[in-house]
Amino acid sequence: PRRSTMSFAARLTSMLNAQATATAIGVASRTGLLRALSPEAKSAAVLAAEAGLSLRYVEEILAALVCGEVVSLADGADPRAYVLPLESQEALSGMGLYFEELPLLSQCAFDEVCAAAKTGDGVASSNYGPFGSWMGKLSDEKHERQLVQTFLPALEQGALVARLSAGARVMDLGCGHGVAARLIARAFPKSTIIGVDIDEASIAAARAHPEAATLRENLAYVVADASNLYSGAAGVGGDPASWPGSFDLVLSFDAIHDLPDPGGAMASARKLLKPDGVFAMVDIRARTSLEHNLSHSMAPFLYTVSLLHCMPQGLNHGGPGLGMMWGREKAVAMLSDAGFSQVDVVEMEFDTFNDVYMCRAAPAAT
Repeated sequence: PRRSTMSFAARLTSMLNAQATATAIGVASRTGLLRALSPEAKSAAVLAAEAGLSLRYVEEILAALVCGEVVSLADGADPRAYVLPLESQEALSGMGLYFEELPLLSQCAFDEVCAAAKTGDGVASSNYGPFGSWMGKLSDEKHERQLVQTFLPALEQGALVARLSAGARVMDLGCGHGVAARLIARAFPKSTIIGVDIDEASIAAARAHPEAATLRENLAYVVADASNLYSGAAGVGGDPASWPGSFDLVLSFDAIHDLPDPGGAMASARKLLKPDGVFAMVDIRARTSLEHNLSHSMAPFLYTVSLLHCMPQGLNHGGPGLGMMWGREKAVAMLSDAGFSQVDVVEMEFDTFNDVYMCRAAPAAT
């Protein structure tokens, strides 16, 4: 367990100041001020002009960031000038966006979560529209950087890429706005890709993307519940009634733990696969036991994101509310219950945030 030599009252003050500084970083990120800050000393007026912001707002944001020891004051500058050290700039280029997350979740559902804590209910997904759009953009950017270039080639020592190149059937469960499915369809034109999501607005956005029309020969998007897939209209992917046992690869990116019926979705993935097919489930790297997560460097943040979003979503419709930090032990047990006899937990060196659960109905041939 973590220990601190500070009195608890002093720790509370430190927490409040850290929370306030984090909020100011979130505002600086959302408004573009972070991109204007640099190791070169700049006045508030220059920063405001570069970011296209009000000078008075910029002065107040900078005051919070200086007092929070994120930004430094340039020595002897007149007018006052501000410096973002190079090391800080590099760190914020990767993490700055995440400081928008908790303020946005609080805006979407703080009152609703507090009310639901008394009743045990979930929180309606309709509350999370702005957060869903923000999170979708974040995951889409990650897919653009990694999916085809590094993620898929790292699976099964490149064997899955070989299958995709030759022509495979792939389903993305919880596809959101369809970026992953679209990237795979573009990179592997001989393969057929189906993106599935229960949210009609997400599927509409996926279908409306300009590239979706050019990929219509091997890409389809379907509105469906991951726990009850086998209904709906026939299309590129064929009649949903024919889906069981027909897919080489089923993918899920950070979606299962949000579902009201995660076990049902895992069972659906198992049912979709060919005898030699693989379910690749990407989810947060964590353990199931709280005690085992005490040393996790981002545990307080992840549990709080789960409190405000993941767990309430999973409690809807009488679901178990797994939450983001359900962890390896529970995930492996539930995958086993869903019919997967082989589950390998893979840590990707380029993604320290997530694990990949490589799941097979039967052990891989040696």
